[in-house]
Amino acid sequence: MSEPQQPPVPPSAQPNPTSPPAPPAPHLPAAPQYPAAGPQYPAAAPQQQAPQYAAPQRQAPQPPYGQQPYGQQARPTSGSTNSLARTAFIIALVVAAVGALQILVQPFVFSSFSYDASSYGVFSFLFAVIIFLGSAAALVLGLIALRRPGGQALAGIAIGVGGIQLIGVVLGWMSSLFYRFF
Repeated sequence: MSEPQQPPVPPSAQPNPTSPPAPPAPHLPAAPQYPAAGPQYPAAAPQQQAPQYAAPQRQAPQPPYGQQPYGQQARPTSGSTNSLARTAFIIALVVAAVGALQILVQPFVFSSFSYDASSYGVFSFLFAVIIFLGSAAALVLGLIALRRPGGQALAGIAIGVGGIQLIGVVLGWMSSLFYRFF
């Protein structure tokens, strides 16, 4: 930054060349910046006031182009959001809703098929396949989206919901398999 411009010194006020130079005086206003304590009355004789110079205003250094100043956060633009994380999150929510729908519809299926094991097995298998494929998709998309910038929370939720649904389906199939052979 450049120093403020100083008025030229007249030759009569030049310092003695044999003495060391004095440090520059800071720019201070001639009069105080606050009102005096008490009423001020005009003087009988007019007084000449010393000219007041405004202190130079310094601007804060600007960061290089493309960087945010310190203390300010970059706002995401429309292209920087992680749409893959959002997709994984929506798939995970749909899979959870399908799983809840299966639980709600199950009593009606029992009563309509009059406890026919093969019909109920087809109903249960169809829901399990839909939930398995959806939760696997949500889990894989969530893992991929986790490596991209932005949307880590949505990707984490998709991983959690997809993973727990996937584990539930696999454990259900394993229990059916053990029930069939034992």
